[in-house]
Amino acid sequence: MTKWTPLAGGSLPNAAIRSVLGARNGSLYVATEAGVARITNGRIYSYPESLRWAGPLLEDDQGRVSTGDWGNPSNSSTLCSIGETHLSCQGMKDGFGCMYGYSLASEKAGSIWIGSDQGICRWRENAPPENYLLPSHGRSDHTVLAMAVDKEGSIWGGISTTGQGAGLLKLTGKEWKTFVTPQVDGRKLAVRSLSTDSSGDLWIGTESQGLYRLSGGKLEHFATTDGLSGDAVKQIFEDREHTLWVVTDRGIDSFHDLPVISFTSREGLSGAPNQLTTSRSGDVWIGASHTLNLLHNRQFFHFTDPFLKREIHYLFSDSHDRIWVGAGQQLLLYEHGRFTPVTDRYGDRVGEVIEMEEDSRHRLWASVQNLADQRGNALIRIEDLRVAESFSSPALADRQIMNVLALEPGGGLWVAGYSHGLYRFRDGKFDQIKPDGFDGRIADMTSDPDGALWIATPQGAIRYMNGRAQAIKTSNGLPCENVLSVINDRLGAHWLFMQCGILRIRDSEISRWWSNATSQLTITAFTLSDGALPRLRGERPFFSSDGRLWSVNGSSLQMIDPKRLPSNALPPPVHIEHLLVGHTDHPLVGSPTLPVSPQVVEVDYAGLSYVAPAKVRFRYQLAGHDREWTDSGTRRQAFYNDLSPGYYTFRVIACNNDGVWNTQQATTGFMIPPAWYQTIWFKLLCVVVAAMLAYSLYQFRIRQYATMLKVRFDERIEERTRLARDLHDTLLQTIQGSKMVADNALERPNDSARMHKALDLVSTWLERATLEGRAALNSLRSSTVDTNDLAAAFRHAAEDCRIGSTIQVSHALTGTSSDMHPIVRDEIYRIGYEAINNACVHSGGSLMTVELTYNHNVQLRIRDNGKGIGEKTLQSGKTGHFGLEGMRERADRIGAKLSVCTAPDGTEVNLLVPGSVVFKTYRPTKRSQLLKMFAIGRDSSHHTGSGGGAHN
Repeated sequence: MTKWTPLAGGSLPNAAIRSVLGARNGSLYVATEAGVARITNGRIYSYPESLRWAGPLLEDDQGRVSTGDWGNPSNSSTLCSIGETHLSCQGMKDGFGCMYGYSLASEKAGSIWIGSDQGICRWRENAPPENYLLPSHGRSDHTVLAMAVDKEGSIWGGISTTGQGAGLLKLTGKEWKTFVTPQVDGRKLAVRSLSTDSSGDLWIGTESQGLYRLSGGKLEHFATTDGLSGDAVKQIFEDREHTLWVVTDRGIDSFHDLPVISFTSREGLSGAPNQLTTSRSGDVWIGASHTLNLLHNRQFFHFTDPFLKREIHYLFSDSHDRIWVGAGQQLLLYEHGRFTPVTDRYGDRVGEVIEMEEDSRHRLWASVQNLADQRGNALIRIEDLRVAESFSSPALADRQIMNVLALEPGGGLWVAGYSHGLYRFRDGKFDQIKPDGFDGRIADMTSDPDGALWIATPQGAIRYMNGRAQAIKTSNGLPCENVLSVINDRLGAHWLFMQCGILRIRDSEISRWWSNATSQLTITAFTLSDGALPRLRGERPFFSSDGRLWSVNGSSLQMIDPKRLPSNALPPPVHIEHLLVGHTDHPLVGSPTLPVSPQVVEVDYAGLSYVAPAKVRFRYQLAGHDREWTDSGTRRQAFYNDLSPGYYTFRVIACNNDGVWNTQQATTGFMIPPAWYQTIWFKLLCVVVAAMLAYSLYQFRIRQYATMLKVRFDERIEERTRLARDLHDTLLQTIQGSKMVADNALERPNDSARMHKALDLVSTWLERATLEGRAALNSLRSSTVDTNDLAAAFRHAAEDCRIGSTIQVSHALTGTSSDMHPIVRDEIYRIGYEAINNACVHSGGSLMTVELTYNHNVQLRIRDNGKGIGEKTLQSGKTGHFGLEGMRERADRIGAKLSVCTAPDGTEVNLLVPGSVVFKTYRPTKRSQLLKMFAIGRDSSHHTGSGGGAHN
């Protein structure tokens, strides 16, 4: 419960509330010690007329609301009619003999009974008031505090004191008298409140004696010893679902019809019931400790006997209505008021009876455990109070106790072992059956008329028929799996007794499940809220001949009448209680605007059904977000995460404990505003920015394409430059050498031998020029050096260079060559060829050394002992010649380091090519990396001395 707080700006006439009434027009009327107020749609209207102690409140069949006044001696207000804006009061000046209205009751349209301390008055529309004296007229302590009218039209009154002329009153003719019958003495009841329920029973609340119900002339009492919160009953009220609410001095209690009714010592049962059976005559037999109870015609009878010194642990009723009782190591027959023991063929006790069954030939069988007999567990047949046949348990696996017996359609019995195993017993033989492989513990078994066997197990209920087995489990809708018993009511349903409650499954649902093992069953569950007490053991339930289902649970006898189950046809109204964002509660008036970007929106709701609130189920939908309705079960909250901006409408419906859904939805709407990044302007800005980015990317791509074209053009120019270098280094130099040979021969034109030799040499060099020209053209498609053997290539270059020269050449090779990139290899060759050619032609020296080293890099060193290179030529090359410039360009192109050192005693050309550039497969070592980091090369411009040579 939560304290009600009025809306801002409204208040009740007084905080002391004496009575409240929920009228059919939807308003709540409140009677206080200072006047009357009406609450409609959360707003309070206080009537201007002042009543000292207003109340009680009454609404008649026509919807007119009236109240009385308890304490204004200067102005009698016996009865006040409550209008829309004012009260219209009548009192003693209008002919009433009652100064105050302490209690009210509406007899019929236009007739109201009023109780007071002066007597009882009656108001009728368009008629003068009627005044009645109390039986104890003149007693100041006799005040009529309660009035009621029952279904038969009888008028009842209650005085809060006991004694002659007091207590419970009834109008007899024209006279009020204390109600006294052989069963009820109204003089002993100090009546504080009265109410009649929809079934016509009269409920009587007393000052200190608890609550009474007068039904069929009999008085039933409820007090704190029966669970009532207090013995002083202030008010009694029946709601729309026929639940009776009782307000006591210590709390609020509710009474309503339960589908499961319990019988205890309060109803006359003796002892703690632990065994049960029913007879064909309709009697119910209950075993409780050492007493045999009989429920006959709604009355309990008790039987004891010296044979019952041991606790009754088993009961059975055969087809002749004979009652068999298992007590200790004995089996007793109770017939004609006598207990007779059953003996074995030696005259001894049969042992402890575990289970009994009667086969199709009406032969009685019993499973016994005889601890005093070495034969132990056995299945016995009983005839004429003696054991006619006995079949020992060793036929069962592990010498088990035969725990459960059931009728087998073929004339035999179904037998279950205590720990595991199902057996068919026929003609003295046990045959084990494993339904769908099941070999576990069996709590109970029952047979249907169609021959189906129901097996109750800790893992669910198994139906076995014609060799096929199928289990009902939690996956099919069971609230738990431990089934204790299954029984057929022969009215179109099966009942499952479980530790978590009692279940009813209609046969149509079972047929659907038998056709589809994965079906979800529609199940009616009876739990603690329905009066079903938990069962810890598996005593078998029984139907009596009148169709009622009986069971025991160790503390009470329980009964269900499948033909008269209470039903609730009223769908519950639904109320939305809270709309929460975080911990902030937003008003439900209108359509509130929630904060921007709420992380969690919570909606709390309630279904107003109080018969079984735990069974009220809900469905909800958030229009604008949910496409389908969400079944939330019994949960009373809905949560939504990260809702987008927009308007939403939340709808919720509910069903009561009997599955009746209401059709009138409870709704509330709310608005979620957009954040700045969710507004239309921000989205438009994002579109503009995206368009600008796309345009920028387009421009970038255009520039990138232009750069690619420029690179391709540069590559063409570079290729042309390379071709020029190649022509210079090969064809041009060969032609130039041919010209020098020809010029030399022309100096002595008369020397025919010299001329012939020169022409022969010119012919050779022109052939070489042809080959070199063709090689230059082929270099556009392939490598100049076809193999990785640079040393051989340099050797051939030196040999060609020596033609017409006296210079000596020395070659040195260190290391072994690896696979080299063709372009880099060609560039190394061109640089070395140019250096060798320059040394041969321009150095004027007598010795040239060519050193080639392969390690992690490639190093080429060419030295001569000639005259060196001049400073100007070393820096900018010789006019009209491109040898040094071409060498530098080639070195730069492949990332190599080229140094040219010159001195008067010779020139040295040093080329260092990194292995990562030249080799196709390169694995640097730490040493090579360190050398690379700290390598010191000679500057290409460094030289010593000056020379007079003119290298090209």
